[in-house]
Amino acid sequence: MKSLMFALVVLAVSPRAMADESPTKNAKSKDIEQSLEHFAGSWEIVDVQPLGSTKNAKRLVFRRDRTYAALDANAQELWAGTFDLDPTTEPKIWDHRSNESKATGGDALGIYKLEGDKLKVCCVVGVWKDKEWTGKPRPKEFKLPEADVVLELRRVKTGE
Repeated sequence: MKSLMFALVVLAVSPRAMADESPTKNAKSKDIEQSLEHFAGSWEIVDVQPLGSTKNAKRLVFRRDRTYAALDANAQELWAGTFDLDPTTEPKIWDHRSNESKATGGDALGIYKLEGDKLKVCCVVGVWKDKEWTGKPRPKEFKLPEADVVLELRRVKTGE
């Protein structure tokens, strides 16, 4: 009898709990999709700290499907990967991983600030092992040495 009562309570509470979570998850998903609209595009690297950390990359291209590519001065792809955004946090989260680092569990935890045609990102590089992060914590500010890399980017207008 106790089992039956417990099952009935769980069934009665579960739809309500799921309904309470759903609007929050939907709002976050909507925020992410809107941010992807603004984030997607081709971005010229205007400044990088420390110098040389982008290995000849001159542009970053972010796509709505959450893939990216780093391009050299001749628009040749140097490396590519995937990224995630979370605009609901402060600072906003930008995590990415190159296709090569996926095999080793390498990742970059970062933050971003997008103001019109200016994008500032920074990150730390590390490795996920057994769901534990090995590396510096995610930066809270856009500065070294808290971050491993700080980039300032400018949106490339169509035809540039």
